[in-house]
Amino acid sequence: MFSGIVTAFIAIYIFMLLAFPLFTDKEENLVRIETSQLQREIERIISHGWIIEQLPESPQTYAVFDIHGKNLGSTIPKYREDINVRLLSSIKEYTSPLIVDGTQVGTLVIDYEPQLRWESALLYSLPVFALCLAVFLLLARHWRFINVDILRPINELHDVVGRMVNGDLTVSVSYDYEGEMGAFCHDFEAMRDELRDAAQRERIHKDKERLLFASLSHDLKTPLSSIFGYAESIKYGVVKEQHDIERYVDTILTKTRTLTNSVEDILAHIQTQMHEMSIKKEEHYSGSLFEKLLSDAANDATAKGLVLDISGEIPNVLIEVDPMRIEQVIQNIIGNALKYTEKGGSITVSAKKESGALHFIIEDTGCGIKPEDVPFVFEPFFRGEKYRDQNISGSGLGLSIAKYVIVQHGGNISCESIPGEGTRIEFTIPLL
Repeated sequence: MFSGIVTAFIAIYIFMLLAFPLFTDKEENLVRIETSQLQREIERIISHGWIIEQLPESPQTYAVFDIHGKNLGSTIPKYREDINVRLLSSIKEYTSPLIVDGTQVGTLVIDYEPQLRWESALLYSLPVFALCLAVFLLLARHWRFINVDILRPINELHDVVGRMVNGDLTVSVSYDYEGEMGAFCHDFEAMRDELRDAAQRERIHKDKERLLFASLSHDLKTPLSSIFGYAESIKYGVVKEQHDIERYVDTILTKTRTLTNSVEDILAHIQTQMHEMSIKKEEHYSGSLFEKLLSDAANDATAKGLVLDISGEIPNVLIEVDPMRIEQVIQNIIGNALKYTEKGGSITVSAKKESGALHFIIEDTGCGIKPEDVPFVFEPFFRGEKYRDQNISGSGLGLSIAKYVIVQHGGNISCESIPGEGTRIEFTIPLL
């Protein structure tokens, strides 16, 4: 397209240079005007019967002949005054008849031969050239706009979309000019980035789903197998002593409670993912509320051979919370500490009022968490690599649910841990 524009521009200009001098010439027009003036002056002299003694002044070199070809006067060197030209048709100069009262009385001969004036043609063609150049520049700009600013990005977008359809979300659009197409390409890049991130989140979600099914199959199958075995032993009389039967029943109840907790965690996680967890906040004084919650946790610690120590006095401040959900947070955090702290260890609970919030801290002397795993402890289904294959119950949802509840209360939760020494989890609840 662009080469066609250039070719057309050159052809038009060459035609203009060739044709323009053939149709107009400023010098020839000037000669005609001057000749007409000279002709009228000589005709006036002849009409009065005057003898031409001295030729009128003129910028042209000329000669005057009567009707018989006699030279009446001449400024042309080759026509002497005594020359007599009989065949006026043989004169090659520019001629014009002298007319008096409708009768030709002589001939005026001008020493001029029309010539093509290329310099004049070039001069007069400058406006046309400027116009053609302007048209050329407009066409070139139009060509660039169509091909560079529209067609090229569209073709590139077409190629990128084709690759995206085939699953390649890493390819990008390189077009980066200003204008509507540039803004469109930038928006397209933002959309591609969002699709890529969504695809990555989907892969992570699917990985978590696989981990969930693996955890569920382990956490549900193991206690169910135990319950089935103990119940079968009681039914078929494998155990006959009353104290053995009671021990088996206690084990069945413990395993059932474990199953119930796992199912409740899963249901709570589904509610948090769908943002449908019911949180009904009420005004409570923190002292009395947490004393009750911690007394139940202390019984669980004692049952496992651990010590739950409350360090200092819990500030009795007014807070707005959902008691059931805060109890769930305490149970999940302390439950994790109980699972990963060996017998003889301890769990310390403390609280303080600071910066307009109640800070609640739970520390244990358990196995701790590797530094690279700490940022992920509040992610759903996350369990440290070291403990995934160990026979430790749990779905990996406890801390994730705890974080959701605390955030919905307007607080924050954090974790610090040293492998082999223990873990410290702190959460805050805003004061009223």
